[in-house]
Amino acid sequence: MKFTYSSRVYIIAVFAALASLLQLLEIFIILPIPFIKIGLANSITLYFLKKREYVTAFFINIIRIFVGGFFSAKLFSLPFLFSLSGGIISFSVMYFLIVVFRDKISIAMVSVMSAVAFNLTQYFLFSKIFGTGMEYDTTVSIIMLLSIPAGIITAIVVNGLLKLNVDIVIDNKFN
Repeated sequence: MKFTYSSRVYIIAVFAALASLLQLLEIFIILPIPFIKIGLANSITLYFLKKREYVTAFFINIIRIFVGGFFSAKLFSLPFLFSLSGGIISFSVMYFLIVVFRDKISIAMVSVMSAVAFNLTQYFLFSKIFGTGMEYDTTVSIIMLLSIPAGIITAIVVNGLLKLNVDIVIDNKFN
């Protein structure tokens, strides 16, 4: 299936809206542990990274964090800053792993490493802001343990999207 668009801005807007919707829907998914999320919105970002649309993936990631912060009424609050920091670091990890290792690393590994980076970034910021110290304790172990299933679920979604074999093409002749 091939979709042709005249502008990258349109693609970013549509998929940032979709990622934002996924992020907001996760609020309604009740998990046994509070404050833990699966990270389904990252599946859109990871999909575009895998398709080597790096700039598109970056803007989708940043826009969905701002939109999610706005609609959850947490824009520019401490949880928003944690989310933004974690989102930038996890994007950097995904980008690095995909660019450096290309086809030698699985989507699942990239997704799990991204989830670990996101959660550890938030924990690090929390410990620095509230002065609890960044000791390796059971909290870090739990964070890393919970990142694994979240990353695997996100990878399953990305693999499903990749199997659809959808080509998104920007055709500048429309401009």
